[in-house]
Amino acid sequence: TGCFDEHVSFAVLSLNPSPNNGGKYLAAATDTSRNIILETRSERIVRNLYGHKNDGFSNPKIAWSSSGQYLYGNAQDESCVCVWDIASSSIVKRLDVGMGGHSGFVRDIYSSRNTDTVATVSFDKSAKVWLRGL
Repeated sequence: TGCFDEHVSFAVLSLNPSPNNGGKYLAAATDTSRNIILETRSERIVRNLYGHKNDGFSNPKIAWSSSGQYLYGNAQDESCVCVWDIASSSIVKRLDVGMGGHSGFVRDIYSSRNTDTVATVSFDKSAKVWLRGL
């Protein structure tokens, strides 16, 4: 439906509405190493975010920053959280073990709508709280 063809070559595995503008945008994490930002009213693709790896065996998760300027997402082959700048469509930071992050793959991500707090859980059986995602 929308701007997708009848047949698409990916599956959307996680959805998250933007925190500002009344959910004007929707972030979709796919199984093809691609996160998509859609405009909710028109279903138009606004941005494609690349630079991480996910496939049909992964469990991609995404979360918006409280400002809506950044998107946080996990990667199948890294024990980190990728931080994309929405305006430039590029990864600006990786929250990884070198920054006190996880030693196992990230299972889920939560970002507060009111503060810059990001929480993650991992297969290393730990939870991390990032008081400033960036």
